[in-house]
Amino acid sequence: MAQNQAKGLGIIAIVTIPALVIGCLCGFILFFGGAGAANAACGGAAGTANPESVPEGEVGGYSGEQLRNAAFIVNAGAALDLDARAQTIGVMTAMGESSLTVVDYGDTAGPDSRGLFQQRANGAWGSYSDRMDPTISATNFFNALKGVEGWDSLEPTIAAHYVQRNADPYHYEKFWTPATAVVAALTGADAVGVGCATGEWVSPLALDTPGLLITDFYGDRPAYVIGYAYKHNGVDLGTKEGTPIHAAASGTVITTVTDKGASKAGLGNLIIIDHGDGILSRYHHIKTGGVSVTVGQQVTVEEVIGETGNSGRSNGPHLHFTIFTDGKPVTEHAVDPIAFLRDRGVDLCTIPVWERHSVESTC
Repeated sequence: MAQNQAKGLGIIAIVTIPALVIGCLCGFILFFGGAGAANAACGGAAGTANPESVPEGEVGGYSGEQLRNAAFIVNAGAALDLDARAQTIGVMTAMGESSLTVVDYGDTAGPDSRGLFQQRANGAWGSYSDRMDPTISATNFFNALKGVEGWDSLEPTIAAHYVQRNADPYHYEKFWTPATAVVAALTGADAVGVGCATGEWVSPLALDTPGLLITDFYGDRPAYVIGYAYKHNGVDLGTKEGTPIHAAASGTVITTVTDKGASKAGLGNLIIIDHGDGILSRYHHIKTGGVSVTVGQQVTVEEVIGETGNSGRSNGPHLHFTIFTDGKPVTEHAVDPIAFLRDRGVDLCTIPVWERHSVESTC
């Protein structure tokens, strides 16, 4: 059960998110086509499910009554004309709150929280019976989700967080993959991705680079690596120094650092590219003299922008590649670049993995 600061506050009024940081993954559609157009383009067609005929056995680690409750959530979303991505956000959130179980107890953060979404007795979520009813509680969740400005272009865990107000906005992230599997199994539709594509994307290092390895993943890095635990906000691609770095997509260079070649602190020499719609890519640990672009320069997808190195806090030549989706190049706004690129047709998991990686694999 999620430990929310203000679990289920009933955020039914519109939550205003500045346009710069909403992390739109759907381009101009959100602003000129409205939410309905964005849904049609990005989220996949909605499906329906039969709660009385769910798959036998486990799907994504859930089974039986849990899958039946997921079917109620799916159908509540469909009844509101929401798309498959929204349905999946609903299932993901309920997984994170109650493990898809209609629970009749709360926790320290919300002692009065009840039901699939752990909704509180504050008047925003209806009566006790409403909160304990899978269809009504899901409908109330979706109505609150629709009140979040730009919800359909936010990272799923962030969209859920604006409704649930979890203490950790990334709490729901780990439930996205099983939620997509459950929704696909219940509806017979293809699983949806985190977001929708914005033009062509490529791997920042050519996938056929000799000796290329994934040396670490996005996620929680244990303390033994550098002396303290922290969030590793990208994927590490190990390769020899001087390997060409490619722009992962077209965009504008907004930051370069070129004077950290001798430093063994921080990110070292780096490049940040703005791809529009709040999406930024960052390339760390570039070698001295290896940054070949300048601030303000327009780059095209796959254009060589630099060469790999070992600058900054680095234990060997590699590229640390990070993606941000809401215009803020800080760790708490980073997303898993492997999942991000996979949704855009680029599979970094075809790269061999170094057996001594410290962060749990996301491949």
